[in-house]
Amino acid sequence: MILATILLLAAPLAAQAPAIPARETKVTRYLVVSGDSSSGSWDSGDERHFKEWRSKYGPHYAWFRQDGRDYIVNDDHTLAEIDRAMAPQLEVNRRQGEVNGHQADVNRLQDGVNNHQADVNRAQAEVNRQQSLVNAGSVAQSHVNQIQSEVNTRQQAVNAEQDKVNQRQAVVNKEQEAVNQMQTRASAEIDKALQNVFDSARRQGLAHEVR
Repeated sequence: MILATILLLAAPLAAQAPAIPARETKVTRYLVVSGDSSSGSWDSGDERHFKEWRSKYGPHYAWFRQDGRDYIVNDDHTLAEIDRAMAPQLEVNRRQGEVNGHQADVNRLQDGVNNHQADVNRAQAEVNRQQSLVNAGSVAQSHVNQIQSEVNTRQQAVNAEQDKVNQRQAVVNKEQEAVNQMQTRASAEIDKALQNVFDSARRQGLAHEVR
């Protein structure tokens, strides 16, 4: 009889226990608009809404999709949190800008080498033409040998220039690899931080569903 009484008392307590909210799904599609710049991850099908949202919410807002629903965030506090979450990307962008500058320098050097190689190729074509005259008996072989030697010297100089460009390119490739690794780390950090911001905004009612 005592056991039955305990069970009767326990049943109402179990029924009144608060439900544990389900964890929000991962946000993989979002857009952060700040003035004329925008960043994020979205599908081409999402873009049809961007102009409308900018017109409606102004030049500073964020959109994300979660659980199949679209949400807009435009309160200053949450947008500031989003900016802080995305701060690691600024350093990646700065480093990428440096690498791009170094690559541009290498490209200019390569253009110079290509021009010099084109000059050598034209000189070699003239040697070949002169050789055909030697074969016809109208030009001395010694003359062709001399200009061939000059072309060979010029080719060696171009080869040396190309080696230097290749060395510079190898340095830039290592720099790019380092930036790529930095981007991977930053992306993971940003995704985690944004997930927390978006989840918090949704729980607090600061993310407004749009249809």
